[in-house]
Amino acid sequence: MPFDENEPLFTDEDPWYRNTPLTSSVAPPSLARLPRVIRNPQGRDNHSGGKQSYQQRPPPALVRQTQQEIQKPAVDLMARQLSVISNTHGPGFVDHLSSPNWSRMMSERDDMRGRRVDGRLCDPKLLQTITSVKTSLSSSSPAQIARVCDEMDPYAAVLQSSGLRNASAVTLGHLDYLLQPVREYINAGRPLRYVDLGSAGCGYSHYIRWRVARQTDSSGTCGWYFASGALDSSAGASDGDNKLDLFEASGSILDPASIEAFVKRVRGTTDDGQNGVDLVVAELGSENSDSFDAETQQYGYTIAQTVIALRVLRKGGTFVFKAVEATTPLSAELLFLIHTCFERVAIVRSFVSRPTTSERFVVCNHLIADPSWVAAHLLSALTKMNANQLKPSHLVSWTRVSGEKQFIEQLLHSNMTIGNIQLQALNAVVARLGKQQSKDGSGYSGYQIQVANMCLKHWDLPAATK
Repeated sequence: MPFDENEPLFTDEDPWYRNTPLTSSVAPPSLARLPRVIRNPQGRDNHSGGKQSYQQRPPPALVRQTQQEIQKPAVDLMARQLSVISNTHGPGFVDHLSSPNWSRMMSERDDMRGRRVDGRLCDPKLLQTITSVKTSLSSSSPAQIARVCDEMDPYAAVLQSSGLRNASAVTLGHLDYLLQPVREYINAGRPLRYVDLGSAGCGYSHYIRWRVARQTDSSGTCGWYFASGALDSSAGASDGDNKLDLFEASGSILDPASIEAFVKRVRGTTDDGQNGVDLVVAELGSENSDSFDAETQQYGYTIAQTVIALRVLRKGGTFVFKAVEATTPLSAELLFLIHTCFERVAIVRSFVSRPTTSERFVVCNHLIADPSWVAAHLLSALTKMNANQLKPSHLVSWTRVSGEKQFIEQLLHSNMTIGNIQLQALNAVVARLGKQQSKDGSGYSGYQIQVANMCLKHWDLPAATK
């Protein structure tokens, strides 16, 4: 429209124009996003670029408070570090695994490629960087690294603040909050039957028995504990009818004979119309999970625990286990075999684990297929490994597994997420060690205690008595 110079214009002198309120759907800018020098009225007129006088500077307490707020990491109670892999094949797919195209074990010869990082599962450069940072920390003691990590981890005080006082118990409580592998069966209104495969200090059983005791009807709940080392003195105690049957194996869980004896013991009790247990929870061997050496290939432990789980679980049961590595073809093949037997598999990193480790937990929900062939196949490989006749390289065809696009993409996402978190934590430890020495016996900060109390409240876990 052309401009009409004769048309009257609104000015500030016009009362109607001057008194019209301005409204907008756009919110005004937040003061939090403005530079701090503008937010500080004392420095507003200082444009010289020189140092301010002592009277014009903000109080030291305000400076310290601002610095602490910047250093606080975000707290994520819902655990976004979680990947879910759904089984799109259906229960009948397990039958196809027995065909030669799938089941041929190329590990009859020592193929090192099966135990090396594959670029389809994780960025090799990321893992090389993680290894390089670990090497730079080799001059520091593990205790010193653990102290610095605890100082920087916002979730470090969760274990100390919990009344369970067991890392395995608190970890299972966190997983139960996210995916409800325990609460699902307790809320079903029938007695819970579970198997605990070597959790430290019977921690998993401790949490399960505590959770069951909170329910109104917990009669008949029973558990079996596979113990291949020293036993907790209170492990065999029972809370009313919540009994824990201790199985002291003559050998380790890697011994096929011990596996057969334990399976026979559990099945002999649960074949009274129950057709197996509801839940199997498992930890790795007796190595210290806080050590960098724990991130070695723990294929044997996972294979043995999987064999037991598949042989004692009832249809619809759940399997929970810990893993420290999922970046090689062999580990991916093992996870693929497991996931074909369940409705879905979730890979989650627990906040109880130190961020400098690659520790993760796998929750396999609802057994839908007949796992007898997979269990027999894995037991055959374990038997050869136990007799030193085989170094595991492949369990099934890696060509076939790598062609499963949805499975590989989700596993890649999980590995990259956990790897980046681990690298960030390791770099932070290196930077902290380079600046100052950690003090011995330093307690947790008030912020860490606050985070711990918030986690325990949301996860519905008991707090430690003061």
